[in-house]
Amino acid sequence: MLHITRRAALFSLALMLAMPVLPALAKDHAPKWIPTWYASPEPSGVEAKISDKTLRQVVRVSAGGTSVRLRLSNAYGAAPLKLEDIRVAKRLTGSRVDPATDNAVTFNGRATVTIAPGAYVLSDPLPMTVAADSDLAISLYVPEETPLVTVHDIQRGVLYIADGRVSGAPEIPEAKTDIGIGNAFPWLAEVEVSGSPAKAALITFGDSITDGYGITPDLGRTWPELLSRRLHEAGIKLSVVNAGLSGNRLLHHGQWARFGDGGLSRFDRDVLAQPNAAAVIVLIGINDLGHAQGPGSDGYVSADDLIDGLSQTAARAHERGLKIYAATMTPFRDTVFEGYFSEDKETARQAINAWIRKQTLFDGVIDFEKAVEDPARPGHLRREYDVGDHLHPNDAGAAAMAAAIPLGLFK
Repeated sequence: MLHITRRAALFSLALMLAMPVLPALAKDHAPKWIPTWYASPEPSGVEAKISDKTLRQVVRVSAGGTSVRLRLSNAYGAAPLKLEDIRVAKRLTGSRVDPATDNAVTFNGRATVTIAPGAYVLSDPLPMTVAADSDLAISLYVPEETPLVTVHDIQRGVLYIADGRVSGAPEIPEAKTDIGIGNAFPWLAEVEVSGSPAKAALITFGDSITDGYGITPDLGRTWPELLSRRLHEAGIKLSVVNAGLSGNRLLHHGQWARFGDGGLSRFDRDVLAQPNAAAVIVLIGINDLGHAQGPGSDGYVSADDLIDGLSQTAARAHERGLKIYAATMTPFRDTVFEGYFSEDKETARQAINAWIRKQTLFDGVIDFEKAVEDPARPGHLRREYDVGDHLHPNDAGAAAMAAAIPLGLFK
């Protein structure tokens, strides 16, 4: 009897010692999800509502893979958000999709999802082969009257809208129409892939110059998209996702709702919380200078204030094991936006850029100022890179920025 009891005890001990190994084995076999497209949520600041509408949002993914999942956001909603008949397909042209690739998206096995106020949801994994630098069409149906509260302002792709439940239609005949939120689109925050050649994600974090204001939409011409193609061509296995927000400031929330939460406020959500993020490029601060009206005004920041804020992004990225690269702020002399430029603000910009070039907190420096500044007119964008407002680079300017990024930083 004693012999049997001792054997049972030894067996129990062996089982207990083995148990901690089981979660690790399960984790090793879990899919590795890589962000391949992202749009930072922001509040719309308007009271528009829609009902009985199908929305089809076209997105250009960075990395390919063999499985897809979506991240939807009700970040700024005050009530539960109900969405139905969500589908993903490869886009052919315009709003037309390849019917052979059209797939229904589920959430815990259901075709309808209700997102709690302030929350996000992840879809179930969907087996689907996706090519790098290709377009996906994501369609969803809004059955009930629903406020358009959580949006993203800059349209890098294109949004198609139709009456009724037509998510599975091969084509939506109507072009983008105004649903009360201008050029924005709602709720879609991220596309992720697994089974990807990409090993990790590179986040580009900034304002409208990163987000793509003034860049020709639906052609993949923002500087993050162009950088993504450079990395693929060089065999560097990183996905590039865009966490830019038009009008965004580093140290304060936006001047109006759609400029979004301040950079330091959203850094955890838009960078550190991204699955399998390895690195981040930070280009932000010009709106902190431009929107302030001088010392003592609401939202005023000094060069030292911005340097302190940028230093915090470096500390917080390194705490999570991410590489972080600082980019110099681009020229804005003579911008058409009233009160945005002053000589004092230019002095501050130059001081911040000088600090960026010589500091040792970041893992590298990207000199965007040098890439787009007119050498004959210091402080100005080159004319061929100017979208027309003397602040935002155009398609050619974005290409020059992407070309100026040393790929050796990521090898």
